[in-house]
Amino acid sequence: GGTIINVEQTKAIVELAHAHGIPVHVDGARIMNAAVGLGIPVRGLTEPVDTVNVCLSKGLGTPIGSVLCGPKGFIRRARRYRKMVGGGLRQVGVIAAAGLYALQHNVERLADDHTNAKFLAEGLNNIPGIQVNTDLVHTNIILADIAGTGYSTSEFVNRMLEQGVKAGAFGPTIIRFVTHLDVTRDDCAAALQRINVAASR
Repeated sequence: GGTIINVEQTKAIVELAHAHGIPVHVDGARIMNAAVGLGIPVRGLTEPVDTVNVCLSKGLGTPIGSVLCGPKGFIRRARRYRKMVGGGLRQVGVIAAAGLYALQHNVERLADDHTNAKFLAEGLNNIPGIQVNTDLVHTNIILADIAGTGYSTSEFVNRMLEQGVKAGAFGPTIIRFVTHLDVTRDDCAAALQRINVAASR
């Protein structure tokens, strides 16, 4: 739900795994969000682990791509297996260019997404029937409990869609909202007005 596992927790997990001879891989789909949320360089979360992948889409905004990092031998084997299962690509320079741009320009701006998520979460709490634990909004994901509206999540998602707001069902009463670089503060404010309409009876 966008909450962060901090450096101390990461180190404790890695130490326990390594004590039992287990290598640790971090699925870093949103590791840049975690690093920005903690206010530390990303290496603070990756140094203790053995391997990590970093997603370049999601909050960083590229259309496609991830980077796998680890020891040379591991990367060599990963490339071989990737090709065996049809994961090879040709002429990927344009994809790499987007990834480089994202890493150079879109990491620090993730803080804007986090701020917008907090704003959205606080606004959702002001809509009758919706509850958000704002203490758990660490990054750009908001989990909102809509049980008090009397609607099912599928009904509520459809009602919001009719108002031009996209979100996803995340459980029997939970709706998941995500902010990103294409969502401005004004967009969040407009979304809150529309969600309020969706929540009305």
